[in-house]
Amino acid sequence: MDVLDCIKSRRSIRKFENQLIPQEIIEEILECGRWAPSGVNFQPWKVFVVSDPNVKEKLAKCTKHSSLILNAPHTFAIFLDQTKQYHYTKHVQSIGAFFQTLLLALHAKGLGGVWLGEIYNQKDQVSDVFGINDPQLEFMGAIAFGKPAEQGKSSRKKVSEFVVWS
Repeated sequence: MDVLDCIKSRRSIRKFENQLIPQEIIEEILECGRWAPSGVNFQPWKVFVVSDPNVKEKLAKCTKHSSLILNAPHTFAIFLDQTKQYHYTKHVQSIGAFFQTLLLALHAKGLGGVWLGEIYNQKDQVSDVFGINDPQLEFMGAIAFGKPAEQGKSSRKKVSEFVVWS
């Protein structure tokens, strides 16, 4: 798939087939993610790949959008690893690029995903799910993913609505 078509056709998918994705494909998606840009190339991400039904259930209790986690065969729980301090805002921006790269890689492989942001409001609970008590690992969000059972829909603003030429 052409990269521009991939960017323009990617949509958030909220319904998935009940089908596990082979680990090799998930590793390929994560391989793409590690090439996301990051300040000073620190790559400040740590990812938990959640497939176990018991862990999914615990993670789902951390968000009002629990059905997205429960109905997806897999979820990436993404943490900011602050063990190498450079610049907090730049690290958070890098995490955003990491999220987007994972979502594009999922789409390019014929899979779908949805970025869960509301779960961030319960980041301490999420850390507990994974037994993390290290303040250097900060939960940033999750991506529920799998084989799409629906087509995503969305509209976008016109470029003229958000660009100022100077």
